[in-house]
Amino acid sequence: MTAGQVGINPMDTVATELRVAGRIVQETFGGLKRTGWNNFVILVTMASILTIFGTLFLTVMETQLFMSNIGSGLKISAYVREGNNPETLREQLENLPYVKGITVKSKEESWKEMRKSYEVDENLPNPLPDTLHVQIDSQDHLEPILETLQKVPEIEKVNYPKTVLDKISTAARFTTLIGFVATIFLGVLTFFIISNTIHLLIEARSREIEILRMMGVSNWYIRLPFLLQGALYGLLGTLIAYIPLAVTENYLGRLMQYFYFSTSGYSLSFVFTVMVLMGLIVGAGGAALSVHKYLRT
Repeated sequence: MTAGQVGINPMDTVATELRVAGRIVQETFGGLKRTGWNNFVILVTMASILTIFGTLFLTVMETQLFMSNIGSGLKISAYVREGNNPETLREQLENLPYVKGITVKSKEESWKEMRKSYEVDENLPNPLPDTLHVQIDSQDHLEPILETLQKVPEIEKVNYPKTVLDKISTAARFTTLIGFVATIFLGVLTFFIISNTIHLLIEARSREIEILRMMGVSNWYIRLPFLLQGALYGLLGTLIAYIPLAVTENYLGRLMQYFYFSTSGYSLSFVFTVMVLMGLIVGAGGAALSVHKYLRT
């Protein structure tokens, strides 16, 4: 090393960076301490929005899965005209697109079941038709299959549970709309609550911040504690919101089992991941907005 040259020790650089990082973490938790009871208000608000968002999002996902399962398990009843062979007709229709399978129920079987359920005169002739139960691969293909079956001359009438499907579809759309509106409203509300809280903290430390700026301290050094504080609000709010989310998943699972279906198995982890990202974005974003306004002045 020649005279006048100053050597830079890598260990000194690492130690400096660690001290800076430690200072930023210390300032972050110091900010939480200075916020006081406002922390509780922010966390409750954050947990509330994430709970509403998460439970509605989870419900929408499982409802769509339920609709898909119903569609794949849906059986359309096609009543065969008198004089036609239902087995022959079944072989013809099984090759149609979107048809998953067809089972035949003879009019004798239907008549026997009806007589078990209701008191019917034994001398009364069997008025029931042979029935084809057509199972489709998806509810999305319901309309084209119905149109095709209604055009088959050997089929007298086609029946399917339209009322039930319409009610489930309406409920799914309504849940999606309510979830979207509630999430937007509460998200904006939480965003500005966090922003205003961070702004109060900045005002309380304005003199200290001005001294740091005059000393040439980087704006990022000033920003990071506030951004981390906002992100912590989001993360902690998500962890609190996970409890009602897990309860909702358990309830939906039991409800699905009642209809002999099961939940997707990945919805809970997917929704929770989205909630974590949303919490971090809203929390850190609210803080970033407030800090940016102050440092810009």
